[in-house]
Amino acid sequence: MKYWIERWSQLRKQELIPYPNEFHVHDVYKTLGTQEELKSGFQELREIFTHCYEDILNDPAAMLLPIFDMNEYGYFSREARSSREESYKYAKIFYVLGYSGELKPTGELCIQADNLKAQCKALKITNPGAFVNILGNYGIVTEGLTNGKIKSNTVITVSYPDNKNVITILYILAVKANHTDRFIDFCRLHYRLLESDWNTIEYGNGVDFVSDLFHSEQDRKTAHLIHEELIKRNYCYNFQDWNEGPQIRYYKKEADRNRNANADFWLTSMDTEFKFYFRIRKPDKVLAYIKKCPEIVITNFMVSDNGCANRISGACVSGISYPLNDKMIWRCGCCNPNFQVHPGIDDYLYYINAVEMAGNKDR
Repeated sequence: MKYWIERWSQLRKQELIPYPNEFHVHDVYKTLGTQEELKSGFQELREIFTHCYEDILNDPAAMLLPIFDMNEYGYFSREARSSREESYKYAKIFYVLGYSGELKPTGELCIQADNLKAQCKALKITNPGAFVNILGNYGIVTEGLTNGKIKSNTVITVSYPDNKNVITILYILAVKANHTDRFIDFCRLHYRLLESDWNTIEYGNGVDFVSDLFHSEQDRKTAHLIHEELIKRNYCYNFQDWNEGPQIRYYKKEADRNRNANADFWLTSMDTEFKFYFRIRKPDKVLAYIKKCPEIVITNFMVSDNGCANRISGACVSGISYPLNDKMIWRCGCCNPNFQVHPGIDDYLYYINAVEMAGNKDR
């Protein structure tokens, strides 16, 4: 992988939400198609999104997207930030096409060109006609363009001749996401957009904010168990977002949450992989407990890191060190909580217990 756009487009592909064989579709949408018709349109639209992200990975220049070398431009550079945003380009095109038009019984979208241009401008999409043309590679037929461009005072018609249900489900998802301010869920083709009416969202306010991105059913179950356990122990939480994915942070005190202080736990989707972060400031208090834990837990506590620049300069105040099984361990804690694990159903309680036994009173 050479270019930033490849890195972020790969993540967009990974972020397409896994969906079950059967999922609920609200009756309000069944006026536009049967359950099976809408499901077939959803499945095929997901394949189109997948192929689109794969084509960006294989040839971003042909997809008219910027190519900034990862070795030349750092993570925090303007070019890297731009590439992150540009990785949503085709999702934005589908989104604006979906909610800007009128759906016809034939499965076509009729869009007033002036409205489409205005919506594209609002989403900072320049030269939208060029990107709409590329959608032809995926079977999307667009009529009404003039020399490949969107001209004022014209009507654009968008269809998918192979399966008209694709355009129907595109319309439903885009309009629903637009009504409920769930653009990212549209980009991820979240099937749960379909479970309630046009103006209602009944998910994404708990642990599913993170766990819906996991591709493993066991990881989703473990995340739910962790969330339930921390709530039972009177932790409060808030939602955060990284470039690499969403996270939930858990605090023992509401005052700490309200001032966004250091959290005791982070339940995180890191490139759609489950990471459980936790903070221990006084490991000496729990070493005896850790030594009696299952082998997988001891192994995770024996992972050492190099620390950051603060350790090298001698200015580190957040790192910790401790002896375990005749090895001295160092864990950096300057930027993130000093421990991170991929927990399982059989070991997550040991990490929560260790944090609580350590106390962390000096937060």
